[in-house]
Amino acid sequence: MRNYENLVIVKPTFTAEEIQASVKAVEEVITSNGGEIAATKAMGMRKLAYPIEKSERGYYYVVYYSVAPSAINEIERRFRLNEDLLRFVTIKYDTNREVKAWNSLVEKAKKDSAPKAEETVEAPATETEAAPATEAAAE
Repeated sequence: MRNYENLVIVKPTFTAEEIQASVKAVEEVITSNGGEIAATKAMGMRKLAYPIEKSERGYYYVVYYSVAPSAINEIERRFRLNEDLLRFVTIKYDTNREVKAWNSLVEKAKKDSAPKAEETVEAPATETEAAPATEAAAE
């Protein structure tokens, strides 16, 4: 199994629920063809470099996964048939250097998608640590 990255651009005219449904459909295409999704990253709504199908903006979504090379043709064929997608690009990570870069991208995507609740739990801990420091500075 090789490592791949797919960047898909979803139509901007959809509601949030329809965008999520399109993203789930992309993930379903990958998993139904034997792929294992390592990480995903929602990049949000962005302005396109040039209009595509009269759209100035698009919802960017990145999927990092591993799959057999023979399944890529079917995955890309099903992406082409999906009318919800404006564009997609598949990037193959083949050499050791590229695989190392892919692993770092996966770790970064996992770190970015960590729940915000964990960050709020950590915030009070830093305030309590800062309180003794301010007391020492006051003396």
